[in-house]
Amino acid sequence: MYFVGVDLAWGLKGITGLAVADESGRLLAATERRTDDEILEWLRPWTDGPCLVAMDAPLVVRNATGNRPCESLVTKYFGKYNAGCHSSSLALPHFADGGRAYRLALELGLRVDSLERVERQAVEVYPHPAIVALFGLPKILQYKDKPGRDASYCRSELLRLLDFLEGLPLLDVSRCADWDRIRTAVSLATRKVELARVEDSIDAIVCAYIAHYAHHQPDAVRPMGDAETGYILTPVTPDIATRYDAALPHPSPA
Repeated sequence: MYFVGVDLAWGLKGITGLAVADESGRLLAATERRTDDEILEWLRPWTDGPCLVAMDAPLVVRNATGNRPCESLVTKYFGKYNAGCHSSSLALPHFADGGRAYRLALELGLRVDSLERVERQAVEVYPHPAIVALFGLPKILQYKDKPGRDASYCRSELLRLLDFLEGLPLLDVSRCADWDRIRTAVSLATRKVELARVEDSIDAIVCAYIAHYAHHQPDAVRPMGDAETGYILTPVTPDIATRYDAALPHPSPA
């Protein structure tokens, strides 16, 4: 079984990061592509058989306007860590036809609307809250290019993330040439544009790990949302798990 990470650009012109790990947690490859055809060509060998594909992009978008319930839930539980969600709806041009992630998943024949695990499935994930939960951080790692963050700061935050990933017991990056390429690129970068060339691949590795983690430790993740309106599968801390579970509706006694 393969665990695939897709850091998907919402629009057609952006760079998409791609990564894949095997059942043991060994990172096999990480790369970048741009067009739908290029993405599909890379994904098909890893998704022909049993797979769990974790996409960092809105996967099920059916609301006419506003937030999806899953976005509101992630923001509710992770907002204090600065890991809230962006809004997606059919009113936005990127999602007027359902969205790129949904279209690519259907093209690959992946199930997208099931809370139960199936043999070939795509799920929506979000690296920021996952990173907070997995590594017990007080806030997100600030490696994204934002106003007020210079290249040196973004580089130091990205190096922290690489160090965290190398320390994960269920992820083996030691035999992956792409990891060496990415680590070298971040270490030598002096400009934000140099970091941007590998940032999407790093996010894709996080996505692939979320898939692997969810498969092997299902009690440590929660699908925030539902199959009908969309859900975001994320690792959770014990405290968040307790609060989230307590807030779930419980069936009335017969």
